[in-house]
Amino acid sequence: MKSENDSAVSPVVGVMLMLVVTIIIAAMVSGFAGGLAGETRKAPQASLSLTPVIDAIADEDTTNWDPDYPTGFTAMNGLLFENKGGDGFGLSDIAIQLQSQDAKITITMADNVPSETCLPDGTTKYFAEVGSTDGFITPGDRFMVYADNCRIEDVYDSTYTTVIGQAKVLSWKPDGAAQGFAAYLNTRCEYSIIDKASQKIIQKGEFVLQ
Repeated sequence: MKSENDSAVSPVVGVMLMLVVTIIIAAMVSGFAGGLAGETRKAPQASLSLTPVIDAIADEDTTNWDPDYPTGFTAMNGLLFENKGGDGFGLSDIAIQLQSQDAKITITMADNVPSETCLPDGTTKYFAEVGSTDGFITPGDRFMVYADNCRIEDVYDSTYTTVIGQAKVLSWKPDGAAQGFAAYLNTRCEYSIIDKASQKIIQKGEFVLQ
């Protein structure tokens, strides 16, 4: 013979089980969210200097925007960075963004120098560590961001009929890129060093090619 309280046991136990399951699920969700937050990558903290490097600029036809070099001409122009202190980082882990007014370009270690370039034979990448080949930049290390071409342009008056001067240019246009970027000498440009993993800026600033 069943007691009168037997019918109440099952609902109570069921409610308790539901509460326990709810608490466990809430704890799991909270732990998972906390784990994701803890895994958020931070950009390396480093201080870098930038020095424009003008090796040589030549152009035998200044009437167009194409580089027309003398026979045998090569030049290793670009931007020289030095890690002055802070964290180290790999060249393959960063992107360099260059900007002048509305024009900008982003270059990474994966980008290849085009076949038509003023850089010496064998230079196929834009980034190159100076004095070492491990590709990891620690305090005191330096690296170049090479410009693949250079040119000289005629500068015209407001009527576009009289040449009043010439402008020297360094340019970047990775192999396969639809558009390139031109940095004119004596013109202010901006740069950003970006950590690719976090998409955060390690450092940004300005420079003038001189």
